[in-house]
Amino acid sequence: MVATLVRINSHGTSVQAELFSPAGASNGGAVIVAYGADGLTEPWATMIREYASELAVKGFNALIPDYFGKTGSTPGVHIFSEIPANLHRWQEAASDVVSYAKTLPGISASRIGLLGFSLGGHLCLRLRGETTALVEYFAPELPELGGMGFVKTPAPHVQIHHGLADLLVPYSNAEAINASLKLEATAPEVFSYEGAGHGFAGADPNNATARRSSKDRTLAFFEKTI
Repeated sequence: MVATLVRINSHGTSVQAELFSPAGASNGGAVIVAYGADGLTEPWATMIREYASELAVKGFNALIPDYFGKTGSTPGVHIFSEIPANLHRWQEAASDVVSYAKTLPGISASRIGLLGFSLGGHLCLRLRGETTALVEYFAPELPELGGMGFVKTPAPHVQIHHGLADLLVPYSNAEAINASLKLEATAPEVFSYEGAGHGFAGADPNNATARRSSKDRTLAFFEKTI
């Protein structure tokens, strides 16, 4: 499926997003898909676009925002050093894309989903008050930067996916995020994956199983909750 490139005004800065539209009738829902620190570099680009394409097949509009464009950042390991200075601006960009999605023809403002991977998952958690359903993959808690922040209206539906062998963002982050959401009266679905590392990447059987199972669960979750 070929995406349409759209430009979105984010508080005076133009941010690009890839829009995957349903080939048939829209189901009235939209999902914003947020990449991690490696952006849309491979192999992540193919994986993230596959999620967006499969969401579009199911009738959703799916948007992949280039939130790094808000700060002129380039993806890669060095992004971690930029997080303290740029996190709130990336969050602002993602939030503005949520607002844009609500204006798309045929979209109900009450049927917006967020899907984020790693750093993108953390951004989605910070925007949980703006969504109907949220799925995060191996997101860091970042307590030193205020964690998930405060929201007046918790997300009603949350799903968490995290590998038990994740060395970059240990599984303890998922446990802490789950505990914080429960304090807000949200009851997340939490899936842990034995032997799976960060990104569920590579040919290792544990990662392959995690990739397959988590995608099936994610797509079914959005169909059920949005």
